[in-house]
Amino acid sequence: MGRYILRRMVTGIFVLFVVVTVTFLLARVVPSDPAQKWVGAHATAEQKAEAIKELGLDKPLTVQYSTYIKDLFKGNLGLSIVSHRPVSLELKEAIPNTIEIVFLSVILAFILGLPVGVYSAIKENTIFDHIGRFISVGIISLPAFWVALILQIVFSTKLGWFPLTGQIDTVLNLTNPLQRITGFVMLDSILTGNWPIFINVIRHSILPIITLMSYPFGLTARMTRSILLEVMNEDYIQASRAFGIKERLVVWRYAVKNVVGTVTTVLSLSAGYALVNTFVIEAVFSWPGIGNYIARSVVNLDYPAIIGVTLFASLAYVVLNLFSDIIIALDPRIRFAEGEG
Repeated sequence: MGRYILRRMVTGIFVLFVVVTVTFLLARVVPSDPAQKWVGAHATAEQKAEAIKELGLDKPLTVQYSTYIKDLFKGNLGLSIVSHRPVSLELKEAIPNTIEIVFLSVILAFILGLPVGVYSAIKENTIFDHIGRFISVGIISLPAFWVALILQIVFSTKLGWFPLTGQIDTVLNLTNPLQRITGFVMLDSILTGNWPIFINVIRHSILPIITLMSYPFGLTARMTRSILLEVMNEDYIQASRAFGIKERLVVWRYAVKNVVGTVTTVLSLSAGYALVNTFVIEAVFSWPGIGNYIARSVVNLDYPAIIGVTLFASLAYVVLNLFSDIIIALDPRIRFAEGEG
């Protein structure tokens, strides 16, 4: 297992190196003028020339690249061309807000989607199966922004159950400020005992979480049903039934565990994708996360911020893939195959 994890980590580091290199080169060939953006539209030629030196754009590309790699090892992602703030600081502020809602949505999708898929499989071609398939396929087919808008219209505008946009009510944030410890608002509110902020954040988070949960929920239910139908016809399942083991035990102890690995892998990739592709949902709900940040960065051609977000996305994919590989490798048959390979 140790060698298996080490190989995966080495592969992940190589992937990160390639992504950083390609992104760095693409950011340099895109037609833009970072020095002009740095000093503003009405700056003089002398100010622009000074900005070119300050940003290191007057140096050869190889020198710029080596300097950037050295800064990466120090945790320095450079300065944003638009805000003139460290990119690492801006990412530190935006990433936790997205991680909270993405991972809560993925966890809820797994908890709710797995039983729906299981019962849909064991009750194949019944009314429950038809309803489960209709819901799972229908949810997958709906655009996320449309789901977000419908939820806002129904639960915010019409019923008034949840806030329309934002993360925390402005007045509450001023009268009862949150002490930042980890950067995760929900976690920090629990650690500091700031329950008004915690309740308020939860109310603001419900609709974005439901929106993000819709696709992985349908995917989990659909995949669980398909894989479980194949597993239930395996010889060891038939043998378990022949020995008189209860059907519920056969399904949940012997069959479902062969589904969890594949479903977890797909959900891990979905989580990695959602971490940097939530800009539409975050725009609809005015959520201060990484999606909004990358949208602004792309519009402004803020290449240090774009490279920083790309590096974060690649790191997220590598870590989540490693996590899913470890879960799958817990199956002794997978470890044997890896050892033979």
